[in-house]
Amino acid sequence: MSKSDKYAFCPRCGYTGKIQGNACPKCGSNIGKWVAPPFFKRKIVLIPLVVLIGIIGISTYFSFTNKGVAAEFRHVRQPRPNVFYVGIDVSATAREEVLDKIKDGVISRLKQFVGDEAVSYQVDSFGNPGCGNASFRTLVSTQSPKEMSRFTVEVDERIRTISPKDAEAAAKNVKAYVTTPLHLLLEKVMKEKPGGRIIVFSDLMNDDSDCTRQYPFPEEAIIEFGKNPEGQLIFLYPSPAMVNTPELNEKTLKQQQGFIRDMQKLSGEGKIRAFFYHMPDDLNKMDFFVKFQLQNSIPVTNFDIVVERVSKVVDTIVSAVRG
Repeated sequence: MSKSDKYAFCPRCGYTGKIQGNACPKCGSNIGKWVAPPFFKRKIVLIPLVVLIGIIGISTYFSFTNKGVAAEFRHVRQPRPNVFYVGIDVSATAREEVLDKIKDGVISRLKQFVGDEAVSYQVDSFGNPGCGNASFRTLVSTQSPKEMSRFTVEVDERIRTISPKDAEAAAKNVKAYVTTPLHLLLEKVMKEKPGGRIIVFSDLMNDDSDCTRQYPFPEEAIIEFGKNPEGQLIFLYPSPAMVNTPELNEKTLKQQQGFIRDMQKLSGEGKIRAFFYHMPDDLNKMDFFVKFQLQNSIPVTNFDIVVERVSKVVDTIVSAVRG
């Protein structure tokens, strides 16, 4: 490059490259004042700078055009959550080995709060035999114990009793319906724990068709829950169980995606803070997934809180980009 050449950026047309004099070779604009210092010629500086500008631009755009993204930016400085609810689906399609990893992850996370009585939590299983509320089993509902010995008896041992075996046995008994009233569960918990952190492990299949009463998607309860900015819904969901009937598989996938779409629509409108994370099909990746997602969903340390806030903003922007 000759001494008269300069490396510049044109704010009008976006041209980045060499110029002679002060005119942009692409659009002819006077960009002498935009001539970059010599160190910007180095890719190691230029590439990260362009990426940073792009991130700032995208974040700014969606903070003005998407209410969900704007809400996450507003909530970055919120205090640490102290009220948690964990719902675990134990319907007949639940995999025992996956449930074991979920139970280990939940127990390990809640154990971090021993001695902190400001924290309270509830752990339920659902998808048990029975219709409506009969499908729910509350294993734990307590303030965090003071001592580890109490935690072991009152929390650890009770959570480990969660199993899909009851549902599997009931599936063979036509008198005991096996249902998954996800809609009812959400409506019930959101009313009981306004401002709480609700974490649900489920394939997102609402199935109460065998029962006398069916419960619709709880939109009104969701909107009411969303009025408290500290409330969050977090869904960790596996791929739905597939069968040998393509038509039925397609219907199942549509049902799962339909629930996610309806919830994300409300989230994009700023009416609820809802997040979805797909569980890996590879069991070898499940330990890391459960540990990382529970660290974000149930933050304990200041570092956990920072990571959670950043990841929630990023997740919301990515969701907005995908539409």
